[in-house]
Amino acid sequence: MRNKKIYLLIIAIVITAAIAFSMGYRIPEWSKHRDWIFMPQNNDPFFEIEKTGMEADRVFQVDNSKNDILLVKIDDVIQATLATEKGRKIREIAKTKDFYIDSLNQRFIFSKEIFKNDTLFKKQLIGIRFSDYHKEEDLVPADFILEETQSEFLKRKNYPQTSNPTDEEKERLDAAYIKEKTTEIDFYRTLYPVTKIGIGNDTETEFYTDAKGKLYTVGKTRVGYNESIRPKIIEYGVRPYEMAAKPTIESNFIHSHYLNISFRQHEIEYFSVKFGDRYFNFRYKNKTDAFPSPLYFPKNNKDTLLCSINRQLYWVYPKANKLKK
Repeated sequence: MRNKKIYLLIIAIVITAAIAFSMGYRIPEWSKHRDWIFMPQNNDPFFEIEKTGMEADRVFQVDNSKNDILLVKIDDVIQATLATEKGRKIREIAKTKDFYIDSLNQRFIFSKEIFKNDTLFKKQLIGIRFSDYHKEEDLVPADFILEETQSEFLKRKNYPQTSNPTDEEKERLDAAYIKEKTTEIDFYRTLYPVTKIGIGNDTETEFYTDAKGKLYTVGKTRVGYNESIRPKIIEYGVRPYEMAAKPTIESNFIHSHYLNISFRQHEIEYFSVKFGDRYFNFRYKNKTDAFPSPLYFPKNNKDTLLCSINRQLYWVYPKANKLKK
């Protein structure tokens, strides 16, 4: 009787295991490099991991000769901070509700509220060139109308109109409308978008600019604009590090989608960053850790890795070397 119970138990275990494996269950594995750290742990024997004191929700590449970066922290207001490509703070550009990047004219634009006697006086637009972060210029956008009827257009252009135009007057007004509206549309197509950095990772267009740097307000339109010039954002979550070993399975978890239930795995991945003739090695727990997104890679064994973890910026550099940021 006892042997029969054991036999039935073994059959139940085999059936349960077969079902689990058919649903995607995988046997957990031993970690291959148990001495490697999970960033941002600071117990690597050869490398120092230091918090820079800066944080950012989004990081933009600045198209200038120094390859600077723009750190954008998005909350109730937008805090924009300029830093070197290695993460050394240059200056805080603005705390503002309205922040823009004009890639065509290589400048940042932000709004500043000017107060007088504790009463809001006006909102001012300020521009800062990529080539000179200390010089500010006042910007005044020009208005233009994008969608309007022929009658509204002619009225805006100060053409005299009557309630019952003759055929000759109508023909003259039609010709004037086609000529001037075509010229205006051709002009719109020479403009480039100025990207507004929105609260919550969104971007939109509120202004357009020409090659001379003049700003124009924008409304709804079907006119085609040149969308080729956009600010370059450094994407979080990419994995450009060198994968040092095949991932190992740490554990399984149940994944359900409607009535479809399956097993999926938490994995440990292994990465390396080359510092000259030495490698900085670290582990990453897939699905549970924040991936250390690189912002700057070291060029030699005396250089520095700049990366972002949970929107905090960190330096990684050899302990034997003086930090060069």
